[in-house]
Amino acid sequence: MIRPFACVAFLLSMSLSTVAGAQSGGRVGTWANDHGSQLVIRSIGADGSVTGTYANNSSNYECRGVAFPIVGWLDGDMISYTTKWKSGAADCKSITSWTGYFREGRLAVEWVLVYHDAAEGRPKVRAGQDSYKRN
Repeated sequence: MIRPFACVAFLLSMSLSTVAGAQSGGRVGTWANDHGSQLVIRSIGADGSVTGTYANNSSNYECRGVAFPIVGWLDGDMISYTTKWKSGAADCKSITSWTGYFREGRLAVEWVLVYHDAAEGRPKVRAGQDSYKRN
């Protein structure tokens, strides 16, 4: 009786790992944009959940070079992920979300940043686009 159950459990685990592998499509790893910022996709779950880190390396960014956790979703070639720029190392009082797609070995995204403008004493929003390639 245990053997049939073991076979079913093995086949189920193999099918879930195949789904996760197909979903990731070789996207796990480090991606860099033209400003030197780095997205590290550490894992992609069978359900498409994405985890990793993002380090903004733009020269005018207060938290430059600090890797912050990201969470997001992958669905085929489409991806969306978010970071809260706050950790034990730094607090940049901002949140950024990126949404885009993978095509021909690149990642194209549009991003929206909400941050606290100290000079105006209120939240503000900025948006833009970036392109990443695999490191």
